[in-house]
Amino acid sequence: MPVATALYVVTPIALFAALYSVFGYAEYEGTMLEVQKIFYFHVSSAFTAFTAFAVTCICSIAYLVKRCVKYDLVAAKSAELGLVFCTIVLTTGPIWARSSWNTWWNWEPRLTSTLILCLTYVGYFILRTSVSTEQKERFASVFGIVAFLNVPIVYYSVKIWQTGGLHPPTTTRSHLAESMKHAWLVSWLALTLIYASLLKLNIGFSWAQYRLNKLQARTYSN
Repeated sequence: MPVATALYVVTPIALFAALYSVFGYAEYEGTMLEVQKIFYFHVSSAFTAFTAFAVTCICSIAYLVKRCVKYDLVAAKSAELGLVFCTIVLTTGPIWARSSWNTWWNWEPRLTSTLILCLTYVGYFILRTSVSTEQKERFASVFGIVAFLNVPIVYYSVKIWQTGGLHPPTTTRSHLAESMKHAWLVSWLALTLIYASLLKLNIGFSWAQYRLNKLQARTYSN
């Protein structure tokens, strides 16, 4: 079975397993009850976004070294998906915050740095659409590498700025009940597989479109 086919088969199974783990297996948190279930998708989306931005960074470096257009294409498509998952983080976070902390938003280190991370990759796509074709890939690759520096800042923001913010340190997940920990890991796996499946599909479509455009350009030039 081809890797792509296996990925498309495993992904919906993993998603079903994640939904069952979250709503049918993991125990309820005593204070937040049902609202706490947002945690599994909120945190998993954040880690999936980090993965997507890491792929963008790696492919951007590869493009600068080898000047292969496909690396730039993968970097752009991965950044798109990373931006989607980052938006999910910023959407689910306030819902959780409202029930947990009685506020939709607080300008604490992790919230602020996550918003900056999201806006940085919005700037990445603004750059891609505003620079000429000849320079777009090179400038975007440099931007994609620099933008990734925000990821460790978001991850370690609570430790770097110990200001008594609402977000607990990341290590507190080790104190979750076993059923909660298992549900979170399954959710993380499911969202990562969704990212991989969508990336594979987008790359295939975009590469076909790129080759078609090149073929049309050659035809018109003749």
